[in-house]
Amino acid sequence: MINFFYNFVKKSFIIFFITFIFTLFIDYFFGNIILQKLDPYLSKTQFYERLIRIDHPIYHHGFRENVVYNEAKSFNGNFSFCTDNHGFKYHCNKLRGKKFDYAVIGDSFVEGLGLAYEDTFVGIYEKKSKKSVANLGVTSYGTKIYLSKINFLLNNDYHFDHVVVFIDISDLYDDNTFYLLNEDLSVWEKNAKKKSLKRRKFLRYNFPLTNYYTYVIKMNNRINTEVPPLKSSKPIYTKKVNLKAEWTYNSQDNINGYTDPISKTKIEMIKNIEKLYILLKKNNIKMSLAVYPWPQTLENDTVDSQHVKMWEEFCFNKCEKFINFFPFFFNEKKRSSHLNVLKEFYFWNDVHFNKKGNIFLGEKLADVF
Repeated sequence: MINFFYNFVKKSFIIFFITFIFTLFIDYFFGNIILQKLDPYLSKTQFYERLIRIDHPIYHHGFRENVVYNEAKSFNGNFSFCTDNHGFKYHCNKLRGKKFDYAVIGDSFVEGLGLAYEDTFVGIYEKKSKKSVANLGVTSYGTKIYLSKINFLLNNDYHFDHVVVFIDISDLYDDNTFYLLNEDLSVWEKNAKKKSLKRRKFLRYNFPLTNYYTYVIKMNNRINTEVPPLKSSKPIYTKKVNLKAEWTYNSQDNINGYTDPISKTKIEMIKNIEKLYILLKKNNIKMSLAVYPWPQTLENDTVDSQHVKMWEEFCFNKCEKFINFFPFFFNEKKRSSHLNVLKEFYFWNDVHFNKKGNIFLGEKLADVF
């Protein structure tokens, strides 16, 4: 009986090991081909986003070109996520040249997280202004990537008459914690030399199928355990989200969860945007800056937030326009209530603007320009 059990376990292990090695062999040599063949199917699933957000060798990350993803998941349903032939979020199935009237760059707020392009404030502004607009925004960008990406695009024959930079409150956290700007203006992760990151990137590039389905399992678990209830009486935010906004109303220079002192990162951010200003001026391109509040800002900060003061002072004698959205939202809070402002202009349980919030920003941009 013992010998039988031993032989059974031994044979099972050998079969498992051979299957595992064979699977990795197929993945290593044919994984990318298989994923490309599965593309029409995967584009109908919520996990397609793993394939449309790609690494970039210079400015860290961006979007795949010519994406048509009709099953993208929003906070209250599905929407169509599309990119053009440059990898910029745009209307579906559109080809464009490299010359634009305006470029708008920022993080997920500019990307228009959870919304189709036409419902984002960039899309709304483009429609109202009848100008050609490049949406350069992507989730988790910061000032280091703004500089890096625009420098890369200008070096590759893109042309913009005017660049509008939407500086997000979380840019300080991202620049502080994640990104390293090199002398050649390429952007790396600060922990790029760590073995864990190298191992993760090795798996991503050499075993794409394994990496993809690991992501599927991870996202399933996240959806089942981390998403707060939509019907809560007040918005629920994760600790990490609250941490990203904390620097604006916490007077401490060293905040637990940040890598470097806040004052050091603020100086670095100003230097990054100063370099961007010089780069644009050299190419006869106008620059404007815009700032806007998070729900946490509305609750814990003031209309004269240090985030506002920092960039308003920078813009003096430099920017074509400084667009400050703080007064509107704080006035709405005073007129109504903090909770009503969140219900009206933000996605519930999230810091991003909903469709109505984007309509306001888009129409305001059309008025300003």
